[in-house]
Amino acid sequence: MKTIRSEQIKQHIDSFPVLPLTVTRLIEAASDPGSSVKDIVEILHSDQSLSLTVLKIANSVLFGRPQKAASIKMAVVILGFDEVQRIALTKALINSFSKLAKQHRPFINRFWEHSFACGLAARAIAPKLAINPEIALIGGLLHDIGKLIMLDTFTEGYALDRWMTTFSTAESLQEELQMFSFSHDQLGGRLLKKWLFPENLITAVSYHHCPEEAARESGFAYVIQLADLLSFYCCNPETLDDDDIVTAIHGSLPRIHSQWRSLGVPLPDAAITGWFKWLVRNHEQGRILKESFTA
Repeated sequence: MKTIRSEQIKQHIDSFPVLPLTVTRLIEAASDPGSSVKDIVEILHSDQSLSLTVLKIANSVLFGRPQKAASIKMAVVILGFDEVQRIALTKALINSFSKLAKQHRPFINRFWEHSFACGLAARAIAPKLAINPEIALIGGLLHDIGKLIMLDTFTEGYALDRWMTTFSTAESLQEELQMFSFSHDQLGGRLLKKWLFPENLITAVSYHHCPEEAARESGFAYVIQLADLLSFYCCNPETLDDDDIVTAIHGSLPRIHSQWRSLGVPLPDAAITGWFKWLVRNHEQGRILKESFTA
């Protein structure tokens, strides 16, 4: 049975839709040193939905950008080629699961609420480890994308209340691996690789439950690991006070302080508390971002 499920997943990823033409053209243009802002704008103009998303994100109050984009051209100048490319990839990937979202709306809505809150948390934590906050945002919001592949492959067997809305412990990850031949973090990395996401994002998603095993980008993976847990408690209806969140983090990640010290960066409890408070105050912005990506 395990071998059969392994083949089912591999076949599902192999048959996953190819990148939309607009995204492919953006990747090619962004990697071409001879490309200009005009070239990127012309590609974006061929996709009205993507253009709107880029414009909304460029003007997001969350990022506090000093300039407001009145046009797609200005949005590209504000965001830069690489950021526009990441936005396009992420939007296309999210939209590829739109049918699944309609079939399981309540659970998928909760899934994305957690994912976008994780993106916000990762963006806030990232500067502590000198990681680009905008890249961390994408890593956070895509960290559990492998769960959607699981659900899409095993509609009946991948129980929504068991896998989609709970925090993954070491025990549940092992159980997932035994039952489905892959864990969702491994699967997410495979999907991002197929869709030509940057290597640092692939690694961070693949190892966000075991950052110490990442040969490279372990710092990025540690950011996603902590953001994942902060987001879980933020989206949980029960309110935690300062002491509770620190206790919860220590209980779930007992080695987190020593692991961060191995990176040469101390992680005081006050920092964890501060990030959690910020996320509680701002996690509504995650819903706004989701609306931008699914517009």
